[in-house]
Amino acid sequence: MKNRFLIFLFLLFNCSFVFSQITTDRPDQTESAVVLQTGQIQIESGISIEDSQSNINTLFRIGIIEGIEIRLNSNYLINDELSFMKKSSFSDFEVGAKFKIFNKTSNNTKVAFLSHLSIPTASEVFSNNVYGLLSRVNVSHDLNNESQLGYNLGYNKFEKMDGQLIYTIVYGRSLGSFSVFFEIFGDKSKDNSNINFDSGITYLLDDKKQLDLSLGKGINNDMFFISGGISINID
Repeated sequence: MKNRFLIFLFLLFNCSFVFSQITTDRPDQTESAVVLQTGQIQIESGISIEDSQSNINTLFRIGIIEGIEIRLNSNYLINDELSFMKKSSFSDFEVGAKFKIFNKTSNNTKVAFLSHLSIPTASEVFSNNVYGLLSRVNVSHDLNNESQLGYNLGYNKFEKMDGQLIYTIVYGRSLGSFSVFFEIFGDKSKDNSNINFDSGITYLLDDKKQLDLSLGKGINNDMFFISGGISINID
């Protein structure tokens, strides 16, 4: 755990080449309702550290035409408990797209639809071993120039498994070069229900790059994580 925390600090504070005033899909669990403009590329990466597992996540977003972006999401898991032979591996890759549905400046509301296909590419112990479809509707409201409310409602379904309802709601506020957020998120399936809370901060280095730091805790479960990351926008 100590070594993983040192890796986390190294990634967060020694990546001074990265900068931002950009809208990202991290570090909160709520996916934004903003779709990248045509020709833009955004890379959002970070590490999340839990008690028994670490996850290095990287999301590639590419604006292909007006109102549509394509996405590739990867997770590299480090877990000593999953396998006695292999301690780390990529999990299943996800490919998908985000579609702009509604964007009205008159009422400061944005709506988008997001869907990913989970492909069983990982070794058996790190994989779901079946295809899955992960979809959600993303909504955001600009409350004023400094604050925003966002929420998601989604549904994840893997072959031969029960479906899982996903929900999030987040409040964010800008404080100059910093922004803070507070979020409730959870999931519900036939036999299980989890409710969680997280909060974090982002730091804007310039109009293309952003650093983030967050932590989360389960409300009705034992989950706890600390996370840090970097996002880069390329025109």
